[in-house]
Amino acid sequence: MEGSPARVSLEPASRRKLSETVAQQLMDAFRDLPPGTKVPSERELTTRLGVGRSTVREALNGLAALGVLTIRHGQGAFISDDGAAVGQPAAQTNLTAALERAETAEYIEARLTVEVEVARLAAQRRTDEDLQRIDAALVLQERGVSTHNTKATLSVAVSFNVLLAEAAHNEVLAAMIETFVGLMEERGPKLYALEGFADWDLAEHRGIFDAVRDGDGDRAAGLMRRHIIQLADYYKQAGAA
Repeated sequence: MEGSPARVSLEPASRRKLSETVAQQLMDAFRDLPPGTKVPSERELTTRLGVGRSTVREALNGLAALGVLTIRHGQGAFISDDGAAVGQPAAQTNLTAALERAETAEYIEARLTVEVEVARLAAQRRTDEDLQRIDAALVLQERGVSTHNTKATLSVAVSFNVLLAEAAHNEVLAAMIETFVGLMEERGPKLYALEGFADWDLAEHRGIFDAVRDGDGDRAAGLMRRHIIQLADYYKQAGAA
């Protein structure tokens, strides 16, 4: 009789680790190519490497952030003038950071596209129950900030974005916000380590909430846009962009 399956501790696989592996493979393959050489297309690399196109794109963007490649939209990726640095130890060491910066840039771009409209719709469609839930989350966020409890503050700060999406009453947009949660939680500790960030983030959330409560869609959207743009600056300060 077969025994019970062993209990093992597993965590979700990191997509960035896969893109880092692909980026390392590409660095090795590009090492001897002269500057200006056009590298294979995303489609071709996807087929040859046996990974998803998004993984290839992340790897290429990371190499571009590292200075190994130059990406010309509509033309493709080319070995940059500094491409010779691809084999140097510094390039190997900085690869993870470069991939993180490239990922952050796409993450900010996606948030600007999605969350600005979420804020506008939330202001137009929120119910009294939605407002109560968001307000309660802000109370908890303020408590976390005042007690310097970074873990609790981050968790509630992330929930603000989810609750706002739910107040927009669009299931597709809410699902898109859910896909951001992992990165919010992953990057959050670096942001909260910055002096003054926790207070700033709370004040920003309160301002957006006030606009949503007042039913002012344009103001809510404008404040959300400003918030995300300023957030990008904080990511740079934290070394994640």
